[in-house]
Parts: sequence; C-alpha cells; structure tokens
Amino acid sequence: MRKLFAMLLVAGTALANETSYRSLQSGSQFGGTPLYDHGLHGEGQIVAVLDTGLDINHCYFAEEDGSAPPINTGTPGGGYQWQNVNPARRKVIAYDFLYSCDQFPNAPGCDNPSDPNDYDNQGHGTHAAASIAADRLPAISHDYEDALATGAKLVIQDAGFIGGDACSQRPGIGCPVALTPILDQAYKQGARIHSNSWGDRQGAPNNVNPPTANYSQSARDVDAFVYSHPDMLILFNTGNGSSFSPPASSLSAPGCAKNTLQVGGTRTQVRGDDILAGFSLLGPTRDGRIKPDVVGPAWVYAADAKVVTGGECSITQQGGTSWSSPSIAGAAALVRQYYTDGFYPTGVGTPSNRFTPSAALMKATIIAAAHRVPSLQTATNEVPSLPVPSFQQGFGFPSLDDALFFPGDARKLRVADVATADGIAQDGSTTLRFNVRAGTAFKAVLVWTDPPGVVRGVNDPTPELVNDLDLRVVTPSNATLYGNGAQPDRLNNVEAVSVDAPEAGTYTVTISGARIGQGPRQGYSLVVTGDLDDAPQSSRHRAVRH
Repeated sequence: MRKLFAMLLVAGTALANETSYRSLQSGSQFGGTPLYDHGLHGEGQIVAVLDTGLDINHCYFAEEDGSAPPINTGTPGGGYQWQNVNPARRKVIAYDFLYSCDQFPNAPGCDNPSDPNDYDNQGHGTHAAASIAADRLPAISHDYEDALATGAKLVIQDAGFIGGDACSQRPGIGCPVALTPILDQAYKQGARIHSNSWGDRQGAPNNVNPPTANYSQSARDVDAFVYSHPDMLILFNTGNGSSFSPPASSLSAPGCAKNTLQVGGTRTQVRGDDILAGFSLLGPTRDGRIKPDVVGPAWVYAADAKVVTGGECSITQQGGTSWSSPSIAGAAALVRQYYTDGFYPTGVGTPSNRFTPSAALMKATIIAAAHRVPSLQTATNEVPSLPVPSFQQGFGFPSLDDALFFPGDARKLRVADVATADGIAQDGSTTLRFNVRAGTAFKAVLVWTDPPGVVRGVNDPTPELVNDLDLRVVTPSNATLYGNGAQPDRLNNVEAVSVDAPEAGTYTVTISGARIGQGPRQGYSLVVTGDLDDAPQSSRHRAVRH
C-alpha cells in the first residue's frame, strides 16, 4: 500500500510546480503570488530532506561554480557526522550519507561519496527536494518549474535505496526505524523544517500488509523529538493506495504521530488542487485523531535525478503523496520566514519584530490558511468531499495569503506563541476578545506540542493525548463553539473553530486546561484570522519569542 509511487506521465503545466507556486500562495493555479510580491521566497530557511538522496549536479540545485556540498558520513561506532556544513552555499549546505560504506562497511548497496552514481541512486529524493526548493539559476527569480521556496536552503539526508526491506526501503533509516539521531543531525546543521516522504512498515515483509495509522515506536520517537526541540516542524506524507478507494485508517506511521504535520494529496492527471487524489490514504488514526492535517499537490512536474532521466537538467511528472509533504514543507519555509523576518504583526518586514516561531505556530498557521477541497476522485467519477475537518483531507488545502497579513488586507492575523513555562495549568485558562467585522471569515486555530504517548499495536484504540487543552469561542450572540465540533475535543492536539459568515461584534476565545497529564503546564500556539480591530482585548495575551 505504501510504496515509491512514481508514474511518469505526459507533462502538463496544470499539474506542475507552475501550479503549486501560485495555488499555495493565493489558492488558485491562475492566482497571484502575494508572498513573492512582498519578498518572501524562503530566504534564511533551512529544510532537511530525508529520502534517497539528491542529484547534486542537477541545474535546479547546483552551485554557480559547480562545487560539491560538504559531506558527512559516520563510523560504525561513532554515529553520524554533522559538523561539515557551509551555510554560504546557495542550495545544499550539507549532504549527509546515512548509509555510507564508511559507517556500514561491506554492506550491500552502501553509498560511496566518491561515486557520482550514489548521489540518489533511485530518483525519489531528487524529486522530493525539487518539490520544496528547486531553483534554477539565476537565483530566486522565477524560472519554469522552480518550486515554491526558491530561497530556502537544503540539508540532504541520503538514506540510500536497496529496496525490499521491511521498514522504509531506505536502509540508512534503520530497520527497525531509528529516527532520533537522524533528526538530531539535521537539527544541529540548522534545519528547522524536516520533510519526509516515506512510511514505516514496522517489520512487515513486502508480501504482507503493514500496520497502518497506529502509534508506532517511530511515531513516539518523532513526538519525543519535537517535544524536546519545539521549534522543529516535521512533515510526512500519508502514503498512497493501490486503488481509488483506500480504506479508513490506512495512512502510515510515523506520519500519524501527534506532533507531525501529515499531508495528503490533491490533483489528478487532468485536474488541479480543487480535487482530492483518490490514491491518498485516509485517517483517522487508530485512536481516532484527525489525520492527515492538510493536503497538498500530489501530481508534480519537477526536477528528477539523472539515474531516472539520463540528464542533468531534466524534469518529469510523477504522482503520489510523496510530493505533497515536500510541497507543504516549502510552504512552511515561507511561513517561517514571515515570522523570522519580522512581518508579524504589521505585514512589513521589521527587524525589531523578528522572532523564532515554534513548530506548533507554523502548523497552526498552515491549518489556519487551509480551506476545504470540494471534490474527491473515485475510480469512476468524482463525488463531493466531506466537511472539514475530515479524515479525507484534515483541515484542507492551505492558501497562505488567507492567513498571513499584508498591508491593505481586510483579513488580519493575531498569534500567541506560548512556551511551556508560561503555558496553561490544570484547570487554568486564558481569554482573548476580538472585535470582528462581518464579511470576512473568522477562524481560530489552537495547536500544542504534546508529550509523547505510549506505543500501541495496530488494533489498540487507546487515546494518545497526554495534555488536553480546550478551545472555546463565544460569539456576539452568545453561541458557544468548540474546537473541531459541538463538544470539547478529547483526542486531538489540534483544534479549530471556523465561522464563514461571522456576525459583527466581540468574539471571546478561551483556551483552558482540561487535563495536564505531564508537567505543571502546557505551552500552545493560537492563530486567529478575520476582519479584526487593530489590537485584541485580552486578559492574558503573550507572544513568546523562543
């Protein structure tokens, strides 16, 4: 069910990066580029890509002088190197061989950094990286099939490819999967966004259906890493079904962890981001949580490795959610730059307003930008999608301009990024009041980085939520709205309230601590969008700058 899903098809710009860089900014493949118009291309951001590697000589990644990136390998007893990094490079600042012959001497198919053919010996990793940050020279200026985050830099974690193992099919990730040292390497090298396009078969042979949607050891490891590194956003895809009617709870671990941003797919061979791809695997998780979180482009025409095409400046069209998560990782790079360059709250880059956003704030911002994709592809036709949030698309497809504020926008943005030390205690609460004008949708999104849970088997529905916060919104006419539904949510660490046609008046937003199972307090991130007065009225409103 989860595989390297790469169908080479006749190219069409409606399914290309040429669509993604517009639709992820403005919501339409024919729309504008409002983030680019304000100088946001991902500059200053570093994204790690854990996959089969990268064709470093490809024209979308190569340096002007043709130089190779710094290389890191490792030793059998000493773990991974990480110190060889060059942030001055335009694109790949570090290339990490996780399955090098240095660290795994005499292993079948181990990678040799001196062999040009071992820089992505499969092609999947190059296409994933191209969906994030491909940028053909001249730098930054848009060229055909450039990605969204042309200004972002990359850490490449080449896990090799030999095929056929019972975990990720990338031997450098380990079997069983061992993610903690890999995430730590990327973090030390400066990456604060980590893109993954693979799933963990959890030891199941290729001829056996793997566990799906359960809280695996690898999922727990991801949650634990983000909990101890709260500014690291980790993205995964859902995986792909072999038919256009995948069953419920079919999406992969570890992407179904609590603190990930898991991404399903949009697009078909002939349609854009207004339709859900029928092969995109589905939630909920085994404990009933909403996954995926959002959806993104799953048919992409972008750079591919010479091992597939035989060229150094070639592009191919491929389908699969393997391209959804890196496309949204590129969007996350622009979101992160918005905060680190000081665009919040004025919409103009201001050095004194710069701050480092948490992973929870980046995730909440992307979810706040999301809207329902109206249709779902089936084997024979298309049908209306379910209301969001749903286990088909989570909270929907992000259009970044719907969350990020720029001068002249009717829709304003208010955020609170609160660290654990200043967070919500058991039975505690914080309340914010917003004066809202009618005519523009009002949305409040709460995300918190939850402590890791308990590893569960595939049939175990025990809830994994450790610290339970509640989001409650009271309208001007005194109606009470809860995050994700009609009652307080007891499963998810993402909660959202959306009012498409708000009445004018004061909206009261309250975050409360229903259960704090670990630690005295729980930090959180809140994102509120709508036609708001310039300043919120609050009993306790603080943007914590990490």
